[in-house]
Amino acid sequence: MIIVVKRLARLVSGVLLLTAVAAAGRGGVYPAETLPAPEYHNHSFELLSNSRYSVHSGFTEDLPRQVLANVLWAMSRVPRLGTYREIYVATPENVYLYEPGSNTLVVHRTGDLRYNSGSAFEAGIACARHEEAGMAIQAGLLAATAFWARGGGLVASCPMRWATDYANANWGPAHTIRMVNVCGRAQTEGLDTLLVALSSDSSLPLPHVIGEDAFEPLLAELRQDSQFGAIAPSIENISQLLWAAYGVTPHNALNARQGLTVPSSMANYHLTGRIYLVRSEGVDRFHNRLPPGNNLNTADHRLERVVIGDRRPELRQASERIPQNAPIYFVIAVSDTSGYAPMQEAGFAAFQFLMQAAALGLNGYLTVPLTTTERSAIANALSLPAGQYPAVVFSCGERVTGIAERSADGMVRIVRGQSAVRRGVLRVEYLLRRSGEVRVEVFDLLGRPVRLLLDAVQSSGYHSIVWDGTDEQGSRVKRGTYVVVVSAEGEAAQHRVNWSR
Repeated sequence: MIIVVKRLARLVSGVLLLTAVAAAGRGGVYPAETLPAPEYHNHSFELLSNSRYSVHSGFTEDLPRQVLANVLWAMSRVPRLGTYREIYVATPENVYLYEPGSNTLVVHRTGDLRYNSGSAFEAGIACARHEEAGMAIQAGLLAATAFWARGGGLVASCPMRWATDYANANWGPAHTIRMVNVCGRAQTEGLDTLLVALSSDSSLPLPHVIGEDAFEPLLAELRQDSQFGAIAPSIENISQLLWAAYGVTPHNALNARQGLTVPSSMANYHLTGRIYLVRSEGVDRFHNRLPPGNNLNTADHRLERVVIGDRRPELRQASERIPQNAPIYFVIAVSDTSGYAPMQEAGFAAFQFLMQAAALGLNGYLTVPLTTTERSAIANALSLPAGQYPAVVFSCGERVTGIAERSADGMVRIVRGQSAVRRGVLRVEYLLRRSGEVRVEVFDLLGRPVRLLLDAVQSSGYHSIVWDGTDEQGSRVKRGTYVVVVSAEGEAAQHRVNWSR
């Protein structure tokens, strides 16, 4: 009798299991798996952007669940551009649907349906716009890169079109999956602090590849705001924004092409020469390659003036959705608005713009997607070359709301400056954590004032000041050590320099 009961119990259990499997294939009755909360690392957004590169093969699947949790959370944090967004993930066990609100995985389809049999997981984003998919994929890539310092940098990832086609054919998504990021364990080079974005003509100052704010807290608080103060961002901030969006990094991509802060399908880098800065002085084209700008194996960081005069009024008139009071705008153009690669790449850059603005304490706002009418009007307003179609407008400027909410370890900090000057000028670069009154003075070692260099209101972010070694009367100072003091909101940062000429 006991044997009969046990056999009956096993039979019932088997029937229930088959029923659950069948139901899971139709949408899921398996218990949801709660993922760990996102783990915060002490790596800045800039450092991750400078370090990231794609690994295409050689994966193994032994990654901690925490990596999956961080990547999916990051993908869910980017702005939405449509009425739906679904994040799917295939593991060796099943295909799941990620529920951001509850941070859970719900079985969508049972069984191992990975494209790459060695991957730990493959995360796909289904949404209405390729630009949104690009933002989500870029966020996930940086989230994975944040684990590189652990165990020698073993978390590798790469967006793959082949994996995307496979997912659409086999995962049964409710909507078309735009891109899949394949993640696994593979040896990487680790986090890289080498700066290679050097300007060939000094039109842009050096960007910073190590920032102040860790990636995850910054992403957790990511917001858009279309209201801006009147103070224009400094050229140092402009340089930082352009580098983050599409600047060169130390690694090499396919065909020995110089890698960038964002990936590109087959290293074609579809936005090369297609990102524009619009400000009061004119319209500038950003270049990350040496002149003439189309050799993808080279590296540069410069601006080229293409239109003289203020075109911001015309840009604002081109679309009523563009914020009317931003001091500067960045326009991302593509050669083909119907292709997934250039439009997703525009999304990569858009996410980078938004995150870098937040890291600088600035407001940022994305006008995307653009209609055909808006694209034509913007192209005409900026006199863009034929065959370049605006895909994203990023408005940027000083914050006017929530300034007091920004956490900061000190209001002002010196970030660059020569310790000795023999000839030429001293250039000191400093970081303001909030906008405000700034005073820059030079003193001798006895504390006597030598020269007042600046007394003005400045926006948050990076700024610089130069001193030619003269006093208030224009006379050259004596040889010796001097102190440059940057004061803001009752705090001060000092930089010592030995003037030896």
